[in-house]
Amino acid sequence: MKPLKLKTKIILFTTLLVIAVVAGSFLVINRVVRTQVRTSLVRNLERSQQTLERIQRDRLREMAAYSIIASENSTLKAAIETYQTELQSNSPILEQLRRTVENEAVKLFAILKADLLVVTSNRGDVLAMEGIHAPMARSGLNLSDQPSIQNCLGPYPRDFEQSAGIWEFQGRSYRIVSVPILLQDLVIGTLSSGYEISPHLVETIKQNTGSDVVFVAADQVIASTFAEEQNGALLGALKAQTAPPTTAEDSQPELVLQGETFLALQIAGGSSAGGGFIILNSIDRAMQNIMGGIKVTLVFIALISILGAMLLGLALSQSITQPLMNFVNFMGEITRTGQLQQKFKPQRPNYEVDVLARSFETMAESLAESQAETSRYHDELRRRELNEEKLNRLATRSRLDALISQINPHFLFNALNTVGVLIDENPEEARRLTVKLANIFRQTLQVSEREVVSVQEELRFVQDYLEIEKARFGERLQVEERIEVNNGQIPCFTLQPLIENAIKHGAALKIGTTTIRIAVLQEKGHLNIQVSDDGVGMTQAARESMLERGYGLRNLIDRLNIHYPSEFTWKVESEFEKGTVVSLGLPCDPPAAKA
Repeated sequence: MKPLKLKTKIILFTTLLVIAVVAGSFLVINRVVRTQVRTSLVRNLERSQQTLERIQRDRLREMAAYSIIASENSTLKAAIETYQTELQSNSPILEQLRRTVENEAVKLFAILKADLLVVTSNRGDVLAMEGIHAPMARSGLNLSDQPSIQNCLGPYPRDFEQSAGIWEFQGRSYRIVSVPILLQDLVIGTLSSGYEISPHLVETIKQNTGSDVVFVAADQVIASTFAEEQNGALLGALKAQTAPPTTAEDSQPELVLQGETFLALQIAGGSSAGGGFIILNSIDRAMQNIMGGIKVTLVFIALISILGAMLLGLALSQSITQPLMNFVNFMGEITRTGQLQQKFKPQRPNYEVDVLARSFETMAESLAESQAETSRYHDELRRRELNEEKLNRLATRSRLDALISQINPHFLFNALNTVGVLIDENPEEARRLTVKLANIFRQTLQVSEREVVSVQEELRFVQDYLEIEKARFGERLQVEERIEVNNGQIPCFTLQPLIENAIKHGAALKIGTTTIRIAVLQEKGHLNIQVSDDGVGMTQAARESMLERGYGLRNLIDRLNIHYPSEFTWKVESEFEKGTVVSLGLPCDPPAAKA
């Protein structure tokens, strides 16, 4: 990343400072305005609460008044009383009495402003119903489960506001208020009046209060000024809260519905079945209305401030960077010409830059004095590095020669033993193997002069060696090969020690046939070599000490560490009486070969 110039940094700093100040001011203003808006909305909730309670109380009282007026209808009272008396004897005039009740209910409903009029017996059976136009609407209906009806059927009626209930009928919801027809110890009937809870009702209340209104009863929204999604979110929030707020205070909790924040106030309506109104005021909408103009003003102020900050930063940077650029040009001239004795001549006085220039001139003088001494030491150091590199190469070569010299006598000694055994048993085979031994000895002398050989040369050497070992073991020794190599070089005597170990520790100690499998595969610049046998195998203790018991495998690992520093892998897997697998992973071209 290219570093910023000092001038750019100064301008950027002043600009960011102004932006931070403007952003901080906006956050402070937003917080203050939100607090004021919240306080204002709380007051609005209080006013809306008072308005809604007054509307609801007036409406309920109006319904109760209608019922009380209706209860003074003597004809209706007499018809109900007679109907209930004749009901016990199953009189044939019951139907006529019911029609009388219905006719009186029609006359009464015609002069009332209620949405609904229901007349019931002292058991809650519906005798007449007006305001719901449906054939046989009253057939089989009983309202004794409604709170208001239960209140009126009892001997000691409660306040009509507390006992008002919600009645769901034919897909509509009605708020009903009931009064006894006869206010005596024995209540012989009730008369209920009510009004429908509908979207039109809550919209009318919203127009009067200025707040969103939701009517909830029995854990469901009956009517609301909200959308369906917000109604669902509101029900979820009401179920989650333990104690719904019932008063509007400064600590009024906030409610988030579909990403919009509201102040909510729940106005209880007595029992849960009676339902109640919830008033909500949106903080976000109020903030948006107020902060819209403030945001425009702040953006305008921010643009002017940023422009002023950039101009101020430019002027300030010029006063700082111009002397520095003169000094930088002075140092560039010294770098280009190499004349460390030059003196800095400023165009105008600047204390900081002058002190920096004097220090640089002193440093340049010291540097000039040390250049001559450095050049003398440089030549001497170069000679030492060359000598050290030669010594390292000689040491590496000496170590390889020592390791290879350990292999040759050991291998030839074992081969001569094998030929010696065959001289008495099979002279012709001994002569043939003597020729093979001569070839092996010749190849040993040739490859000992080189650090690496081709994979094909190593495989030919192994083939001659296996001819001698097969003659020694006969049918007890079987060899399987899988060679998939195009090219590549490996250190000499890499495969032979692995095969010798497989024969010595696997086949020689086993009664019966032993199969040695040799696999050399080339994959993506690497050689994977694996020599396995199904001989006697090794115990865990033998595996842990195998590098200490012999020098064949240890010699190979030491040589590979020289050729491939941290670039080869080896692994020995063995299980007693099942066999041993030795795996090597090598680069196709060792560093020694590349050099």
